[in-house]
Amino acid sequence: MKPPELWAVILAGGRGLRFWPRSRLKRPKPTLALGTPRPLIVETIARLRGLIPPSRIFVSTAAEQARVFQQALPGLPRSQFILEPEGRDTAAGIGFAAVMLEPRLRRTSAEAVLAVLPADHVITRPQAFRRTLAQAARIAAAEEVFVTIGIKPTAPSPLFGYLLPGRPYPGVKAAVRLRRFQEKPEPRLAKKLIARGALWNAGMFVFRPSTLRRAWRRHQPELAQGLDRIAQAPAREQARVIRAVFPGLPRISFDYAIMEKADNVAMVPGDFGWADVGSWDMLYRFLGGDGEKNLAGGPLAVLESRGCYAESRKLVALVGVQDLALVETEDAILVMKRGEEALLKALVARLEKRGLKKYL
Repeated sequence: MKPPELWAVILAGGRGLRFWPRSRLKRPKPTLALGTPRPLIVETIARLRGLIPPSRIFVSTAAEQARVFQQALPGLPRSQFILEPEGRDTAAGIGFAAVMLEPRLRRTSAEAVLAVLPADHVITRPQAFRRTLAQAARIAAAEEVFVTIGIKPTAPSPLFGYLLPGRPYPGVKAAVRLRRFQEKPEPRLAKKLIARGALWNAGMFVFRPSTLRRAWRRHQPELAQGLDRIAQAPAREQARVIRAVFPGLPRISFDYAIMEKADNVAMVPGDFGWADVGSWDMLYRFLGGDGEKNLAGGPLAVLESRGCYAESRKLVALVGVQDLALVETEDAILVMKRGEEALLKALVARLEKRGLKKYL
């Protein structure tokens, strides 16, 4: 297969509430270094080097967070930021990004392929990742199909989508047609899916823009109608139309809106040191925590304690405790049992309700 013209859209939405108090509105999760030497979004773009030219890499985020991402990526031109008026989840975000890129894509000599990638994942073997992404792009270029990347599960986690493989994809080593896409099943179903050979969905999607347009019209007509209004607006009116239309687009994830419904999905397995470090507990485990070790980003003294994670410039003394996450920033201290990130999101919501915006 001939290498396609590949473009990338990096999704940098959301606040990363599971990493409060380090993650804030003005310091969202992708701008943090979590188990990485550089901020996650910097690593995300750097690993595309050699596969996708810098001029074809775009960052999609909410307008209110544009400045912080532009500061984190000073080498990326402002014209390569796609700014949503507000967050409407990934279905609207991906559709809007495709619409805003369409004028550029029309100028290409052949139909381009889009790779939609999260801004906040960790990948320790970037060369292997580029090979996998290139393989996915070749499949998407050859056929009207959505291509996903599957990761071998380590546990029946309800935090991920699951990809149940079907018959082999012809002519492409290890690639398969997808039999089923199951988004975030409860643990019992997740265990059954793993037993049948299902892989985790890495949250990366590769497709041609025309494939996406047909899927919108088939599976999400309301969303398609709104995106069409934006796409068809005259240039001088487009900003006004975006402000009027975008807030009314359905709030739904791309996984539920399209991937669970589509019957034209292929999967490429990925083995490139992938981790979705989505919480303090996940970070602890990614850094080598096994439930017994105590890990710290700063000075630590321990007595009769185990399984704790601490971040502070001050000395943290742990005495007779276990399975804690202790994180200190300049204006807040979090003390939480590891694994209780759902309660952490509720705590942040409570702070917001109380009007404590300076801590958000």
